[in-house]
Amino acid sequence: MPQAIDDFTIVLPELTDMAACELKVYDGLDRLWRMVERYKMTAPIAIRVVDNKGGFVRAICGIRYQAAGWQLEDEITAVAPPLGSEVEFPLTINAQDAKGNILKMRVQLGVPKPELLSNHSHD
Repeated sequence: MPQAIDDFTIVLPELTDMAACELKVYDGLDRLWRMVERYKMTAPIAIRVVDNKGGFVRAICGIRYQAAGWQLEDEITAVAPPLGSEVEFPLTINAQDAKGNILKMRVQLGVPKPELLSNHSHD
């Protein structure tokens, strides 16, 4: 049974190569950045993305600038996933701030079904 969509779930409408995509894909994950703001996480933010088997996908650093907003950079020390390896969804985004606070978000594929968005039970 599919999991209900909550504040900690990001739904991608299409398959995206989260290991090789442009950083603007991560910049566009509005739900992630809203949660970072909600929990008043302190920059810089270290973001690690892993797949559902715990395999490393990507590491990113986010720094907040007053005028420009979030600026993202790939971590150059991060080990890239092996070429040809498949990333299995759902993914987990672990965001850790400068104070050590951790935010975990789930990334899954597909369009959320309306019945999963409701908290009401159907009789």
